[in-house]
Amino acid sequence: MTTVFPWQPDSETPAEFIACLNWRGGFHVYDYGFRRAAELLISSLRSERHGQDALVFPVVYCLRHAVELALKEVIRTGRDLIDEPGDFPDSHSLTDLWNTCRPILVTIWPSDKGSLASLGTTIRYLDTLDPLGEGFRYPVTTKRGGTRTSSLDPELKRLDLRALFDDVTDTLTLLDGADSGIDAFLGYKAEMMAERAEMEREMREYYAEEYAWEY
Repeated sequence: MTTVFPWQPDSETPAEFIACLNWRGGFHVYDYGFRRAAELLISSLRSERHGQDALVFPVVYCLRHAVELALKEVIRTGRDLIDEPGDFPDSHSLTDLWNTCRPILVTIWPSDKGSLASLGTTIRYLDTLDPLGEGFRYPVTTKRGGTRTSSLDPELKRLDLRALFDDVTDTLTLLDGADSGIDAFLGYKAEMMAERAEMEREMREYYAEEYAWEY
């Protein structure tokens, strides 16, 4: 039975409002979507110069979630590159994800300590603000022990959204660069494996013909 979905575009729907969901974007398109949403919100603050006390929540959430998605993508593709079994951890903790991601990046780029340190610092700061990924989505936590508490540390009273946006954007750029590099290495790896398989096939055919008389 085919599901009938609501809000389907028709002939009067402007093209810019028709969103396509049936193409293979994976983590990249999700990451870009949340990052782009944060960029647009920051742009609105720069032009309108008000609303920051409400927009702080979607801005920080979108940026944090973009980092989470980028880390999971790098873990997944990085493990594939270095032939390490497993997928990304089923966790929203950026610290947990970074603790999995960092050794993979060290294996691939052992000399790039500066970028790794920069990544680690920003990820740690984001995790300090919102350890569980709930603080900027809900005003209270899910029930733990039958009670709800404030989702944000009550000592956190102000944020410089411009500085946070700049730092997290730099982090996302580094993670994008790592992912692009891994994709390139995976391409080289696939080519080498294909060449090796072809050479092995040719050698098997050669020796089968060369020594066929022995059989």
